[in-house]
Amino acid sequence: MIKNKLKNQILNRIKNIFIFFFFIFFSKIYPQNEISIKYIGADHTSNSNYHDGQLSPAVGTKNFQILRANRSYPDLSDNIGWTYNHAPMLAYWRGFFWCQYLSTPMGEHSDPGITFLVKSRDGINWEKPKVIFPVYFFYEKSEKYVDVKNQIMHQRMGFYVAPNGKFLVFGHYGGNDGNGVGRVVREVKEDFTFGPIYFVRINETWRGNISYPMINSSNDKKLIEACNSFLNDPVKRIQWWEEDYLSEDSKKFYLPYERQKAFSFYSISDSTKIGLFKSRMTTYSLDGGKTWKEPRKSETLKYGGAKIWGQKLENNQFALVYNPTNNKNRHPLAVATSKDGINFNELAVIHGEVPIKRYWGIEKRPGPQYVRGIIEGNGNPPGDDLWVVYSVNKEDIWISKIPIPITRSFTGEINDSFDNNSADMALRYWNIYSPKWCPVKIKKTPLKSGYSLCLTDRDPYDYAKAVRMIDPKKRELSFDIMVKDLNNEEFYIDINNKIGRAIISLNFKKNGQVDLKTSSSKLIKQFFISKNEWNSFKIKFNFKLSTVEVKSGGFNKIIKIDILENLYPNRIEFRTGKYRMKRKIQEYKSGDQKLPGFDESDSETIIDPTKIYLDNFISK
Repeated sequence: MIKNKLKNQILNRIKNIFIFFFFIFFSKIYPQNEISIKYIGADHTSNSNYHDGQLSPAVGTKNFQILRANRSYPDLSDNIGWTYNHAPMLAYWRGFFWCQYLSTPMGEHSDPGITFLVKSRDGINWEKPKVIFPVYFFYEKSEKYVDVKNQIMHQRMGFYVAPNGKFLVFGHYGGNDGNGVGRVVREVKEDFTFGPIYFVRINETWRGNISYPMINSSNDKKLIEACNSFLNDPVKRIQWWEEDYLSEDSKKFYLPYERQKAFSFYSISDSTKIGLFKSRMTTYSLDGGKTWKEPRKSETLKYGGAKIWGQKLENNQFALVYNPTNNKNRHPLAVATSKDGINFNELAVIHGEVPIKRYWGIEKRPGPQYVRGIIEGNGNPPGDDLWVVYSVNKEDIWISKIPIPITRSFTGEINDSFDNNSADMALRYWNIYSPKWCPVKIKKTPLKSGYSLCLTDRDPYDYAKAVRMIDPKKRELSFDIMVKDLNNEEFYIDINNKIGRAIISLNFKKNGQVDLKTSSSKLIKQFFISKNEWNSFKIKFNFKLSTVEVKSGGFNKIIKIDILENLYPNRIEFRTGKYRMKRKIQEYKSGDQKLPGFDESDSETIIDPTKIYLDNFISK
């Protein structure tokens, strides 16, 4: 009995040892806990022939322009007038949004380069940008005198809110080839003033002059403490890897692998962290960021070489924001969501507009690109929204606010009067595209009490747009419109299907004429409305008869439509400019549309505005 028991114990021990080594051996070949970021939906790429990719919008997303570049009239932009503005980053600190971005006179990697900083109380209205890191001059000896030169700036991280409360802005003088000058830091104060510039880390290959003191020479011990806190963070400092990969300690200080670009990360848990790079490269850590797996390419994520952003949301879901293309295009900017932070689905458009590029410049690819949100630890704005910043055409800086949870459709009846005291509540389900010179805002209603939605347009090359997602099962739409002023453009109302194709259109002209058109742009009927007065519209679909009825004042017209061809109505779009989603744009580099007047005298002065008011929007 004892012998049998001892025999069984020995056999079990041998069995356990065998199982242990079996799993050790095979886990090296087939890791049991391997993490691979995937897009699991069928729509993993958008239709690049359309600016919005023919994807559904993320319901309630708001696009606001932070900076509109202006070379002729710098006081209307940043007081300098440079027209390459790119790679913005975002933080929230002491009740303000903060955005930094790179700028050069005209193109990418074209010296000189500087970094701007701009702030906003609400993320919508932004103060004038300030230079946080100025031009860096250096000199090289020549035969007789010295040659004075300057550096560009290139950084993949911008902000750090330190545990001791210091708010730091980091920058890097030089490119991303490892041969730049090094990393600089500057403290930002609540009153939008800055401390002195210090170097934190010099690139080992740099042999030129050092124009600022090292951080350890500062008399501010709290500032040194804040910088050391960042330097001791094994996750956040990976953002410096790209520009500093030639340093001798690079494989220890950053990652022991072949250099990747534009690191961003999010946390699934305290121990599990996901790292994202350009070119679809991903990595992960299972020990809180102390060690990372070798980066590898995600085959199911499709994006054209620009940055990707990942973030854990307030509702414990996860979001990836990127350009979902299988080519080099950088439009549209879209978001995919996930419940586990690994498997993503349901792409939805954040920013689908690609306005005309106004200025020539090296490597100025069109589209909304190089997206960044708020890194973990760098603040949390009020509300549950996802906020991201990005550049458009590498010349204008934009920010988007995406409501949580992120959805692609709307169900139920609608009764929007815009009289709610909170603009957030009144516009929660409205998608807004609001350039600097084309603001979309709730304003006091003309000729009657209350408030209404106002679209203003004084930009010769862009437009204002408001979109309301609707329930495809609801058959009746009604709304009130006042055309206060129209410049040379027309005003458009399109009722679109799921892919953004207009089922019917109403085109408003300067003289009060309205053209009613079908999806093929065929003119069905013309009628007139009263300018500077409120005009009521009612649109009723009969899906059984495949008809749509349009009423306004004494006008009444029933149109036959092909429901199978056009699909059901999905959203209604109010727009102060022509439809441009199919406008051909340069896919790559620096080609321009040859349009006059971008940089000539008076070309960028404010034109007479279009002003449209909308109220009492109902869907039932």
